[in-house]
Amino acid sequence: MTGPAVVPCPSCGAPLTGGPACPACALPLTGPAAQRLWQVDQALLAVDAERGRLLAERTVLLTTLRTGADPGTTGSLAPAGQTWAPPPPRPIVHVAPRPAEWTPQRVQNLLLGLGALLLAVAATVFAAVTYDRLGAGGRAAVLVALTGVALGVVPVLLRRGLTASAETATGVALVLAALDAYGLRTLGVGDDLEATTYAAIAAALLAAGSAGWAAAFPLRLPRVAAVVVAQLPPLLLLASAEASAATTGLVLVGLAACDVAVAHALRGRSLGDVVGTSVGAAVAAASGGLLLSLGTAVAGQDRGATGLVALAALCAVAALLVRDTGSRLLLSGAPVPLLGVAAWSLARPDLTSAQEPLVAAAVGVLAAQVAALLPRAWRTGPVVGALVVAEVGVAVELRAVLEAVGGPVGWLVEPWTVAASAQARDVVSPGAAWSGSVVTLVVLLAAAVTTVTAAAALHRLEQGLAPAALLAVASGVLLPLGLATSLSTALVLLVVVATALAAGAVAVGRTASRPAVELALLGAAGATALLAAAWSTASEGATLATLPVLVGLLVAVSVAVSATSAPAAQVSAGCAGLLAGATLAAFGAAQELAVEQVGGLLLLAPTALLGLSLVTRRVALEVAAAVLAVVTLTLAAEDPGWLSWCLAGAGLLALALALRPDRRWAAVAGALLLAASSWVRLADAGVEAPEPYVVPLGLVALGLGHLRRRAVPATGSLAAYSSGLGLLLLPSLVYALGDEELLRSVLLLGVSAVVLLAGVAGRLRAPLLFGGGVLAVDAVHLLAPYAAALPRWMPLAAVGLALVVLGATYEQRRRDLTSLRDRLDAFA
Repeated sequence: MTGPAVVPCPSCGAPLTGGPACPACALPLTGPAAQRLWQVDQALLAVDAERGRLLAERTVLLTTLRTGADPGTTGSLAPAGQTWAPPPPRPIVHVAPRPAEWTPQRVQNLLLGLGALLLAVAATVFAAVTYDRLGAGGRAAVLVALTGVALGVVPVLLRRGLTASAETATGVALVLAALDAYGLRTLGVGDDLEATTYAAIAAALLAAGSAGWAAAFPLRLPRVAAVVVAQLPPLLLLASAEASAATTGLVLVGLAACDVAVAHALRGRSLGDVVGTSVGAAVAAASGGLLLSLGTAVAGQDRGATGLVALAALCAVAALLVRDTGSRLLLSGAPVPLLGVAAWSLARPDLTSAQEPLVAAAVGVLAAQVAALLPRAWRTGPVVGALVVAEVGVAVELRAVLEAVGGPVGWLVEPWTVAASAQARDVVSPGAAWSGSVVTLVVLLAAAVTTVTAAAALHRLEQGLAPAALLAVASGVLLPLGLATSLSTALVLLVVVATALAAGAVAVGRTASRPAVELALLGAAGATALLAAAWSTASEGATLATLPVLVGLLVAVSVAVSATSAPAAQVSAGCAGLLAGATLAAFGAAQELAVEQVGGLLLLAPTALLGLSLVTRRVALEVAAAVLAVVTLTLAAEDPGWLSWCLAGAGLLALALALRPDRRWAAVAGALLLAASSWVRLADAGVEAPEPYVVPLGLVALGLGHLRRRAVPATGSLAAYSSGLGLLLLPSLVYALGDEELLRSVLLLGVSAVVLLAGVAGRLRAPLLFGGGVLAVDAVHLLAPYAAALPRWMPLAAVGLALVVLGATYEQRRRDLTSLRDRLDAFA
């Protein structure tokens, strides 16, 4: 007795369980579309069954005609007196083929792109290494001939409909044309001109030639190249004239205006690529003009301020011309900071150095208030510009802010070197004093006011509370420095501030439904607590006294806000885990353990955190465990033995984490960490060739990936083959980049080409990405240093030409299949 027939999935062929979706590929099996698919499959089965019956009848009839026997009396047919009927055909299961991961066009473009890259590299190497053998004239003649060949095949390819191949040939011709200009220069052409002037003329001729070629043939690449290369002559002429930075900035702004005019004149036409390229060139030129004008304006040159005013006018005009909302927002917001910086530059002679950031902060506050009076449709850009202007003042005081906020982190490198009674202002960081003043506090508070005003103008007050609170808390953190307190007093103030902010967050969460305010207060409390932890590392007694208090504070906050703000509770728990690990390391260091021994001791912290993650706030504790594991490896890096053991321990922790169904990805990290542990041992033993150790593992991983794809057809190639291909190619690539011998690089070039072709044959993403990427990196590696040996360009040219031919053949086959399909559709 047989069981019920197994019904396969119409997409991947996996057995169905009767649920509303396929258990393997998640294909929905309910609804009108699924019902119609079932009807189509049943119709196909009926057609297959009818075809089988007709084939059986055909066989009988052929036998009758060949032997002359009567169908009613032939032994192989039905007995006499009975109606003949063929045996029932075996049911045919309709299983859809596995979809390819890459489209044929993407495979074709990859082949053509890699081929063009290798041919360009080969041409460059040829031009560089054949100077002594062919001379300048022979080399120039060969390059010109190759350029003519590349241009000559373009019309032939276009007549055959191979547009992508024609684009590739045009790109190679452009590279060769640039090399032709270099070759003519070596022959003495333009000797009376400076090198930059000659390059500007050559670039202008190349741009004009590209434009003419684009007018003659409907190709995209020469049109784009014409716009891009046309940007070079002005820059080269400026370099030849040794123009100042301010003049260069003004010329770049004018060049951007020309590009904008071209883009606007061609808007709405079929030359969309020229419009897009012109816009990109305008953005690039405007960016360069902005940087130069800004730099010269900061230096006090009036021409730099003039460039900023001109750029502001260009942005305002462009905002009126564009249709895209995002571009209009960006352009309408740019004039405010540009004009603000220009005014600040012009007013600098009448200001003291202490007043300059105050003026920028005041302009930001005023600009935000004025922008709030504009119509709402035009308010966003100027409001954002006002925020940028306000942050200019913060940028001026950024050094003092970073010293106060980031300076104490330096005590992590040089801990326990000062007394707790030392002045906090004098020991803001190891060996440095604080350079700020009360102005720094005012600038931060002004930026906070600007942020709140801007958020209110955009009706997003709650979203603006978090950055405003951050600025305000930063100002409060600077308060102990402004008061010139001792280090111990500063720590007490910071802990009190953190506790007050945390208490305020808990109170807001319990008494009012204001999650944004609660999160802002909690973020400020956490930042203050972490800063206090960094400050405490300056003194041993301060560390051992402060870190446990902060751990208790963060644990209490995590428990208190768990009912009102789960994300905040997660973050608090994670920070508590980090500080608990720091406390463990501090007690280990207090016992005079070596650095690598402290790293080994610290490995207990991620172990405990992963254990706690089983019962509470798993994600935050897992992140904290990962960070502490990285710190552990960093501390143990100086000793190969401890590093190997710590890598092995971290790998085992990752494998233990991977036992959870939703953390399977951690198995990859665990395997890599265990492999790294063995590699550290091998490196310590003096092993220089990684292939005997990683290639077998890579082949095993590839085999397991193949079995996985057979068991679960919906598995992608990246998930199945990435680990195997990475072990097979990446270690050899790393060693090849630092190896002066060519054997490994040449062999790797062949292996990566085979992997790439395997990906082309199967249209699989993983072999295409790994093979193509390693092939490109290895090919570029063979380029430098290129003067040592001539044969380096030969394999590059051979592989590049083969890829281009393969890509052209691929395009030809695609074109033929498309034509055949169109003809068949015409008969229907």
